[in-house]
Amino acid sequence: MILPSSLTNMTEWTFVGPMGPVVPNTLSAFPLIAVDGGAHHSPKLDIWVGDADSYTEKVNCEHQYKHPVDKNQSDLALALSFFGENLLYKFHFWGFLGGRRDHELFNLGEALTYLENHPESQIIFYGADGKISFHLLGAGDWKFRHEGLFSLGTLKKVTVKMTGECKYPIPRSTFVYPLSSLGLSNIGEGTIVLKVDGPVFIYYPEGK
Repeated sequence: MILPSSLTNMTEWTFVGPMGPVVPNTLSAFPLIAVDGGAHHSPKLDIWVGDADSYTEKVNCEHQYKHPVDKNQSDLALALSFFGENLLYKFHFWGFLGGRRDHELFNLGEALTYLENHPESQIIFYGADGKISFHLLGAGDWKFRHEGLFSLGTLKKVTVKMTGECKYPIPRSTFVYPLSSLGLSNIGEGTIVLKVDGPVFIYYPEGK
């Protein structure tokens, strides 16, 4: 699918999922793409995409992309397919946590798969309290700041080097295997420097 021409140069977006709550003002400042039932949680939408299994009302949106219920991609995967350009995207995912556990896991999987092909982009998942739960990063050199508990993980074998202000650094490039406990329960104490050759996620158990 192709973005409307008026939106093609926008690189920071909010994706609105079905779990809500209402999108906060800080995130509604960006272009909004509602994924099916996400339309319940924002009065303003730039794009709606889905199969209408979780939103049966009339969609108040100029750009609508309705798909059949029987398909081999999730609504989120279809929404991500708009963004095939080689741009540095930053996506805010609101309303994609707190529902069925398999949906949460597969949403993370779709997001990490997207970053496999767009390594300089990043995706942030928010909890219902408005705090960041997951920060997903593609291959490259990254720097982030955190004080408190965090875990670093991946769904594929990735080479990781992590230095800076954390309790358990990975000072040399090291293979981190899918959901390996090597990155579990670290403690940030300031600025952390990360070098990875594939997509990873940072999980903040207490939010950020």
